[in-house]
Amino acid sequence: MATLEPNLMTLPDPPAVTTGDEPVVSSLFCVETSDPFDSYTYRLESIRFSGRTGYQSVVIAKTYNYGLALFLDGQIQSAEDDEALYHELLVQPAMLRHPSPKNVLILGGGEGATLREVLVHESVRSATMVDLDGELVDLCRQYLETFHMGALDDPRGRLIIGDGRAFLEQDQNLYDVIIVDLVDMIEDSQISRLYTVEFYQLVRRRLRPGGIVAVQGLEFSFLDDEAHAAVARTLRAVFTEVHSYRAHIPSFLAGWGFMWASDWARPDEWSAEAIDATIADRLGDWLDHVNGPFIKSCFAMCKDTILALAAPGPVLQDGVAFVPPVVIEVPEPTRAIFPYRRGI
Repeated sequence: MATLEPNLMTLPDPPAVTTGDEPVVSSLFCVETSDPFDSYTYRLESIRFSGRTGYQSVVIAKTYNYGLALFLDGQIQSAEDDEALYHELLVQPAMLRHPSPKNVLILGGGEGATLREVLVHESVRSATMVDLDGELVDLCRQYLETFHMGALDDPRGRLIIGDGRAFLEQDQNLYDVIIVDLVDMIEDSQISRLYTVEFYQLVRRRLRPGGIVAVQGLEFSFLDDEAHAAVARTLRAVFTEVHSYRAHIPSFLAGWGFMWASDWARPDEWSAEAIDATIADRLGDWLDHVNGPFIKSCFAMCKDTILALAAPGPVLQDGVAFVPPVVIEVPEPTRAIFPYRRGI
């Protein structure tokens, strides 16, 4: 096995398969190694870019299963075939719930797809996007046009290259919606500063009364809930209404979490019919995935996940390493032993 880049590898040729008239025998893969125990491979049709910026390794490649994809430091960030699902879920619930979002702040979102989903709202007068890696934004502008669709050049947009936290500390503007679309490494000392209670306090100070915050909520399922639950606890230390939702993103090979935070917005007070009416009024037939029933379903959690989100634990703080809370084993009730008979 030969390593070509931090996350590009050649593997033995797979058995030839046929796509149309041409046999597929590619032996080039991008290997996702963020999990400490397992790795996941994406077979590549071609590589558009492979290299490093001043902050991270970047691979932009055409995959066979998910179309054009962006990988940063060995982790998939977006894929052409399902990025609309991710970005609609990140952006649209908060934007649709707000009565009239005019000024929006995006922290992260280098592909420009988050900005795209914001700017489809005609009510938006300005959308400020702050991303640390200007080289990455330039690469996305060049290679991922189907993702941003020109949003990076929309006159309502304002692109600032810099640290999102430093921007919040210096900025004096207020925003109706703030979207936090950052990479998902809360254990990393530099990135963790963008997930702490002190960071969300800065976010709150830049939020206009009645505003909503949407947060990219990391991998999230009943088998992988500790990091998401820690972010949710941290948000609850700052906002009175914090609600988790999730969906399966195929190219991520996992269930993915999102959160919205405010002092007023509750998903149980927002009907599917009202959501669909707002979509029809504001966005017409723009959306590929999101509708009222789907948004409502994303807020529904299984019993085990509800318990995990309600469990006590530490919040994320500046200068304090993330330590998962101790798992308390709760014995199964005797009535749940198989064979189960109700009332026995």
